[in-house]
Amino acid sequence: MSRRAASIAGVLLVTSLLHADNPVKCSGSSLAACGKIGCSKPGTPLAVTNSLKRTTTVDGSPTKVTFEDLAALQKDVDDKFAKGPITVAGEKVSGTRSMKAAPRKMILSGLKAKSGTFTEGNFVELSGFIASTTLAPHANRGESVNCKLTEELSSDLHINITPHKNQDETQGIVVEMIPQNPNRKNQSWSKDKLKSIWAQQLPVRIQGRLFFDNEHVPKTDRAAENGTNPKRFSTWEIHPITSFEVCTSSTCSDTSGWKALEDWSPPHQ
Repeated sequence: MSRRAASIAGVLLVTSLLHADNPVKCSGSSLAACGKIGCSKPGTPLAVTNSLKRTTTVDGSPTKVTFEDLAALQKDVDDKFAKGPITVAGEKVSGTRSMKAAPRKMILSGLKAKSGTFTEGNFVELSGFIASTTLAPHANRGESVNCKLTEELSSDLHINITPHKNQDETQGIVVEMIPQNPNRKNQSWSKDKLKSIWAQQLPVRIQGRLFFDNEHVPKTDRAAENGTNPKRFSTWEIHPITSFEVCTSSTCSDTSGWKALEDWSPPHQ
């Protein structure tokens, strides 16, 4: 990360913490009873974020997005807040974490990258590998979006994807499987399958909604602990995932060699 980028990330993190939209007390005792905004107050930035994490609607065919694109999209957002708070749709926005619905839509729309123009919520496709570091795919337990439930089947699965095999998380971005997906419910998308793919460093192809994780900032210091702000070079994600495929041949093309995760089994099974 450049000195300028690191400085911007630090400012955004401090601003986010100062203007954090804290979750409210949860009433949902099960995933089925957990509303779309999870543990958040209606109309708040956190309610918008949680709702987007749970939105699964996609239209048409996905647009391919590259890791280069995701770096450019991160810079697009960072640059908007480089000089501090901005005014959008008549509202003062202190930082990315304080974006309510209307300003968020405007700030995260029509962003330029090499592959084209992107807007949060676009249906996109990304190919790569699960980061080969010690932090394997895992459940994000106790999150506001899932009413702070701690069971694995009630939690998002956090997966870091890198452009090449045997790379670490700082070179990747995050994609997430939500527990409301039918393939999570029946466990045909499982952490064990993901760990097998991770161990073998098999190519993967992911489709889903483009989402900006405004609750975190990039972290590219390899020596740093993950803590509550996981390593990645961009906080743009595919979240939720709608399709996850594994390359089952020596080479995979756009139209061949891929198998849906729900139909794939590790070699020993």
